[in-house]
Amino acid sequence: MFDFKGFISALLRKKSDAQLENLKSATIWVQELPDSDVQEAQDEIIKVLGTINSNEKTPLLERIQVLMYLDEKASKLQDLLCREYLSNFNKQDATERLYLPTILSFWEEMAESYQLCVREFANNPSNKKIWKNLPLLTTRAIRCYAMQAKWSYIRYMQVDAHVWRNLHRLYLFAEREKFAQTPLRLYPHFTKDTTCTAEYMQALLLQLANPESLLPNQINMVDHWLDTWASSITIEDSFRPHRQIYAVNLGDNKPAKKLRRNMIGDKYRYWGVGLLQVTISKTIEHIKAGELPIHLQLSEECRLPTCLELIELLSDRWSGKNTTRKHERQKNKEILQVAQGLREILEQIKPGAKSKSKVILPPAEPDLVEQFIIDYQLNDSTEPGLTSDETTMMGEPELFEHVSDQWMVEDESASGYGAVFNSNGKSRLKVGMLIGLKPDNKKHFAVGIVRRINKDTSSKTHVGIQTLTQTPIAVELLDTESKKSHNPSMDAIYLPESTAAELQRSIIIDASAYIKGQALQLKAQGKSYVIRIQNILEQNDDFVRTSFDVIAKH
Repeated sequence: MFDFKGFISALLRKKSDAQLENLKSATIWVQELPDSDVQEAQDEIIKVLGTINSNEKTPLLERIQVLMYLDEKASKLQDLLCREYLSNFNKQDATERLYLPTILSFWEEMAESYQLCVREFANNPSNKKIWKNLPLLTTRAIRCYAMQAKWSYIRYMQVDAHVWRNLHRLYLFAEREKFAQTPLRLYPHFTKDTTCTAEYMQALLLQLANPESLLPNQINMVDHWLDTWASSITIEDSFRPHRQIYAVNLGDNKPAKKLRRNMIGDKYRYWGVGLLQVTISKTIEHIKAGELPIHLQLSEECRLPTCLELIELLSDRWSGKNTTRKHERQKNKEILQVAQGLREILEQIKPGAKSKSKVILPPAEPDLVEQFIIDYQLNDSTEPGLTSDETTMMGEPELFEHVSDQWMVEDESASGYGAVFNSNGKSRLKVGMLIGLKPDNKKHFAVGIVRRINKDTSSKTHVGIQTLTQTPIAVELLDTESKKSHNPSMDAIYLPESTAAELQRSIIIDASAYIKGQALQLKAQGKSYVIRIQNILEQNDDFVRTSFDVIAKH
């Protein structure tokens, strides 16, 4: 077996630096990399890139030849590591999660490698020997920095200011050298051409998709779609507010923003999304007409109907339409006790759960489940039910004894919370996750869903939460159609209808248990109903929120 440690040790010695600074030696070295361990091979390439970047004596032409060759060989390894990492993202103990440092280091070292080459030419533009490679060098550099931004989104991290600064500078350089729109094949194994402008716009559009509210696999899909869609954007240097929606300051270190009338200057660039919206609209039409997503270059991961919903969401976000909040936010500071995931929430709200104190409902009041579910209006029933707000006023038991986390509320509205907590690096929180919430100053337990995550550089994680109900009820479901003598039961959460939140009544069950049309017996607080499971309203890894019909009451 090839001795990597010995080889790299020799490589890193000054005496051996020159040995990998020409194309022939690099070719021989790459051939000796292991086939069996992709991560190990990539780590060795990263070390060599670091060595090359630190050696200023290497002739520019030789540096370029070696870097481009290593990049072309490493790009397939990098793609494999990224795919394996994302496909195992939800598995906490997966060995593929250890790929992340290698993935990040590669983009950083390769971006610096290309940046150094471009900078050296900019400082000595009389060097015409590398002119023919300059468009490709610049475009690959832009892509490497764009990948750094993408992988920040996948981790819900803020993009470092230096990434935006380098993206802007590289694009501006391409503009000034008049090859920003020059078509080129980024890598030999790619099937279509791209341009500096398209790669740059891909990074800007991905940020404008609000990735803090998307799942990692969704961010990856959107980036894949932008491989095609980004080329439909034309960047302009003239201010035309009636046809443009977005602007970016090439002299700044910040991403693009919605266009304002004070965004005027030589460093500003502008664009609209008319052609992009036409492209997306045609894609939506083809999908609704029955064409398979893979035939529309939407990748194998594009599964309907959720994939179509994501495309429609992107179309709305990129349209630049002004959106107003349904409920006004109010600044607030209070502690939230939090349970994450369906299982933890059920442990807190099931009958018999330990509590610090308990508020007993007045005996004269109607039973909660009776009043909530009676509004199914079976036949000609007109007996009214309580609303979610009325039940809240009646009081609920305090259900938390021990909770896994405490978050600080930053603001709240009638539909949810903005909160922050200190991340220990082991948080399993992600967009779409079901969470339980109990403010310290309240006596009731709420259920919500994480809609937004943003981690800052100080290890703080900011979270946006939509509240589904302030009054969840733990119920037991039994399979009435099972032929087994002992029908298995499962715990679930009943969510009453909420007019204020515009949410219909529903039940949250384990994702693996969902069967549309299945008849189940629902039992809670001494009452029993037969219900039929209907359409999925929302789902994630561990839960499905589904509508239902009431068939009968026992």
